[in-house]
Amino acid sequence: MTVQARVFKGTRDILPEELLSRNRLLRTLEGVFEQFGFGPLETPAMEHLDILLGKYGEEGEKLIYKMAYKGGEVLALRYDLTVPLSRVVAMNPELPLPFKRYQVQPVWRADRAQPAQGRFREFIQCDVDTVGTSSVAADAENVAVVHDGILALGIDKFVVRINNRKILAGIREWAGVDPALEAELFRIVDKLDKVGLDGVKEELAKSGLPEEPVAKVLDVMQTKGAPREVLVAARAQLASSERAIEGIEELREMLDYATALGISEERLKVDLYLTRGLDYYTGPIYEVVLADDRIERFGSLAGGGRYDDLIAFYGGASVPATGVSIGLSRVQTALLKLDLLKRRRTSSEALVLRFSDTPLDQCLLIATELRAGGIPCESYYDTDRLKKQFQLAERKGIPVAVLAGQSELEAGTVNLKHLARGEQVTVPRAEMVAKVRAWIDGA
Repeated sequence: MTVQARVFKGTRDILPEELLSRNRLLRTLEGVFEQFGFGPLETPAMEHLDILLGKYGEEGEKLIYKMAYKGGEVLALRYDLTVPLSRVVAMNPELPLPFKRYQVQPVWRADRAQPAQGRFREFIQCDVDTVGTSSVAADAENVAVVHDGILALGIDKFVVRINNRKILAGIREWAGVDPALEAELFRIVDKLDKVGLDGVKEELAKSGLPEEPVAKVLDVMQTKGAPREVLVAARAQLASSERAIEGIEELREMLDYATALGISEERLKVDLYLTRGLDYYTGPIYEVVLADDRIERFGSLAGGGRYDDLIAFYGGASVPATGVSIGLSRVQTALLKLDLLKRRRTSSEALVLRFSDTPLDQCLLIATELRAGGIPCESYYDTDRLKKQFQLAERKGIPVAVLAGQSELEAGTVNLKHLARGEQVTVPRAEMVAKVRAWIDGA
């Protein structure tokens, strides 16, 4: 009996060509994270279901993958990396605070897959979080980490949207919307990126929410302008709400810190429509979106915010925290669409070819010398026609071929061929590594 080879809808195999590119991106991001003093953390893929429930809102909880376990216990695949971090901090009260961690692991969501937009049901998140400080400087630093990381990956046309959950609560309060309806109101507004403003208005009209207060909410949310201009206008309009004023002051302070961290205010946009759907956010929230005309409606590359109440949910002390997550699959998809990502099918920079009269151990020795010189390479084991061996190098994108027949071995030389340029030289064995390195580096 045979079994049809297949994968679950919304998941995929990642072949070397894509994975090598992704690993390069990860190394770049992790370097940026560590420059800011964040250390690595890993948590289990599975969590007890009650650990995850009640944190993501009604819409989010529908997307949690659940697994029945023996004895009636129900486990779940982690939905994000923030809730597991909060559990870790609650279970480890001895951690020195502020605790700064980054985490790069897969998460799972039973969402509608959109491969063309880099949306999958299983995907890698790259999170950075600071636990143990209420200072909005930590929020500004999160924005700076993502700002510097995305620039380091080669994307320079993006905008950071910022808002504050306190402002949103103040808008609801000022407009006279019943507090019990706040979650439903902002759940619909959160769909702005997916359905557009007209779609949000249509869904609000169908929701049964009171028409006049909702119109007031949408009116203030449409405030536009430079970041500080929006804050001034919002302060004037929402002056009767202490919560809104507190949130506005936090964003003003956050803008000052962001400037000190090297972020131009031209990159920042105070966007009162931004809600970030997760229920655990309590203060500043932020989201990074592409601003490149070559890609329309691509959505966010990263997002996060402050969640000061989440850790106490697990029985620990009340500990303030803030974090941001980069969607690596989405960033990689954006880089491909913008033709900014170099793709290779292998990490090898050289392929040692084999003549019919070349002993295999001599080919392996040449490969060993190349690796000792810091050049990733591989050997062709069989004595196939040279044309076939060259074709393999070209298919895998290996830039340099190394050949040594019996006469070259006796003379202490090797033949090198730059496959893209067609250039071929014979060099002493002692100069092999330097010449290959020069070719790889573009000299």
